[in-house]
Amino acid sequence: MLSPGDAAEVARFYRYVVKGPSPRDCFWWVGSIGDDAYGRYWVKRDGRQRVVRPHRYALALALGRPLADNEYALHEVCDNPLCVRAWGEPGTADRPHVVVGTQAQNLAGMGAKGRGGGRTPPWHRSEIDRAGRVARSRRARDALRNGWDAEALHSALLSTYEPTLF
Repeated sequence: MLSPGDAAEVARFYRYVVKGPSPRDCFWWVGSIGDDAYGRYWVKRDGRQRVVRPHRYALALALGRPLADNEYALHEVCDNPLCVRAWGEPGTADRPHVVVGTQAQNLAGMGAKGRGGGRTPPWHRSEIDRAGRVARSRRARDALRNGWDAEALHSALLSTYEPTLF
């Protein structure tokens, strides 16, 4: 992982983050989203555009260093692919949602959270396929694009995905 960039790049990153008001809420990425339901953040290094996952970028910011190739950004608390909460709020006992870990921990967490079977978070219930997860992420992003809106977010996360057939 590359190091976070200069102050302007970091400020641009935060323009795409909407923080929930509760101490337990996710910090939502409202920028670009890829076809895997995870965010995309474009940075320029050595004259070239590169794309990074926002939760990895946020974790590198929180750690104050780039992540090694064998370090993973795990969504330990929320299992939300758009969450970039890699730090707690100053002066509180908040837990970060995104933490550094290994691939083995990532796979174990997936099983414990029910991805692939078992118990599932409420926003995973009706949309188990990839297209549904992507649609859910995009609905959530669109619900928060103009700032925090708990009702719109709730509706976006719990509405069902109906693929169009061609």
